[in-house]
Amino acid sequence: MAWFHLVFGILLFVVFTQTGACMRADFPDKEMMSQELRVLVRSRHIYILFSALIHISLGAYFRFASSTWRKAVQIAGSAVLLASSALLFRAFVVETYTLQNYSDLSRFGIYASLAGVALHLIGGVQRKN
Repeated sequence: MAWFHLVFGILLFVVFTQTGACMRADFPDKEMMSQELRVLVRSRHIYILFSALIHISLGAYFRFASSTWRKAVQIAGSAVLLASSALLFRAFVVETYTLQNYSDLSRFGIYASLAGVALHLIGGVQRKN
């Protein structure tokens, strides 16, 4: 699971760099954009970096818990984080290029990130005997 998060996080970081290149190519004259659209585009771009860094951090430190229920919670947390990454990337595409406005995609992606990290926290914290 650690390798999965590490590799996925690195791939997501590459996606972050490519979305930056797309922004540079598609919106070359930033001063001509409305400030609202500029903030929207940049924030959705940064959310992808945020998600990549969560996965990279998990990949560096992840260890399965010893008890079965904690492992299940950790696996659920990983699944939620994966869904969160997909939502945040989709939010970048839809909100930047299709709607050019806010939608619930990014909000749900951020909430899913919070839930995934919380599940990993619950599953990973153990008392020392």
